[in-house]
Amino acid sequence: MNQAENREYLRAELGVFLNEKNLSEFQIGRTLNICEAGICYLKPVGAYQRNHPEVTIEFHLPDDDRPVRARGRVVSDRLDESTHSTSLVFTNMSANNATRIRNYVIGRKRAEIFDGLRQRHLGEAVA
Repeated sequence: MNQAENREYLRAELGVFLNEKNLSEFQIGRTLNICEAGICYLKPVGAYQRNHPEVTIEFHLPDDDRPVRARGRVVSDRLDESTHSTSLVFTNMSANNATRIRNYVIGRKRAEIFDGLRQRHLGEAVA
C-alpha cells in the first residue's frame, strides 16, 4: 500500500508563495501540495530552525484575491543540502477558508480525472 492510499483527504498540487510566521520570525516559502487537513511547502535552504511547532501561515489560492490564513502545527521538517520542506497540519482556520481549500482540491482532482480521460480517449482514437 502506498502513502497516497493511507491518506484520509484528497491532496492536490499547489504552487504559490506562502508566508510563515513562527513566534516573531517570518519566512517565505513555496507550496507543493494541500489538502483539507494540511499543507506541504518548501523554504529556502538555511531557513531558520524552528523553536516552536506552532506557526501561522498565509497564502492565496490560484485565481482568488482573498488570502487564506491559518494556524498549524509542524509535523515534519526535512532538511538537506538543497531543500527544506515542511509539512503542516491545520489547527485553526475559519470555516470559509476550509471550504475554499476543499473546493480548490476537488476542482483540481476533477480536472486531473477529466484530463486523464481525455488523454486516454485521444490515445485510443489514434490507435
